Amino acid sequence: MLGTTITDILPYGSRISGLNISNSDVDININYVSKSPPKTVLKSFAKKLRQSRVFIKVIALIHAKIPIIKCTHQNTGIDCDLSFNNVSAVHNSHLLNHILSMDYRIKPVLMKLKEWAINIGLICTNGFSSYSFYWLGLFIMQIMGLVPSIHDLQKSVPEVLVCQWNCAFSKNPQECITNKQETLNESDILNFFYKYYSNFDFDKFVISPYTGCTLLKKYFENVEQLPDKLWRYKQFYKENKECQKLLFLGTCQFKMYTQDPFQHNVNITARVTPKMFDKFINACKELNCKTLTEIKKTT
Repeated sequence: MLGTTITDILPYGSRISGLNISNSDVDININYVSKSPPKTVLKSFAKKLRQSRVFIKVIALIHAKIPIIKCTHQNTGIDCDLSFNNVSAVHNSHLLNHILSMDYRIKPVLMKLKEWAINIGLICTNGFSSYSFYWLGLFIMQIMGLVPSIHDLQKSVPEVLVCQWNCAFSKNPQECITNKQETLNESDILNFFYKYYSNFDFDKFVISPYTGCTLLKKYFENVEQLPDKLWRYKQFYKENKECQKLLFLGTCQFKMYTQDPFQHNVNITARVTPKMFDKFINACKELNCKTLTEIKKTT
């Protein structure tokens, strides 16, 4: 397209994070600069892909929250998702990949949680994304001391700003040492996941992987009550408080709030409907009760 320049093409998603399975999509981010509106650029890219005949089933989802082009590589049959100027997603994928290297239990736990969520229908368009479910699992491991907070991973490294959000993180293994709790196995972590969310007060609290702890939801209504480490969000709030849909509490019409580790105004569980939320809680309660019953049998 005339007036459009591609500046970078970078893979992201599960194949970069290391949480892919054999039939996972290939996710590609295309950075570009253009004088044309984003929707026009997206349609132009989709047209070029169709004309190339390298890709089939080319669909431009221009009205999605994050507009993408879905397509299939003709020779291999691999499904691809192309996003545009979605730089934070690239950083998120590399962060997940780094976290997997911190402890041998992290990847199998996340993969088992994802498989469970898919099997019972929690990961879907009106429910959880794989990404949001990973962070529910990682937050549990932050509480258990297996994974550091994202704030701690950012303290000693220069900023990498995407818009106004810091997407940097330390890759120094010495800064990843937490309470390893070597006696805990994968089943122990999974059981704690089911127990924790069975009893979590979602009406009152926000899940914050950045801080590694829960935050009172009411603090986001009076941001001065938020901890100092969330100074970026405080600043963002002051600059955008007239535009409710940009604020953390304004991104969701339901009750489940999980803060993105980098973009603190984004709720990564915003699309989870009440029906899916109840399904998640009930599934956690069912497995927690099953675990308690098995423990009683062995004592």
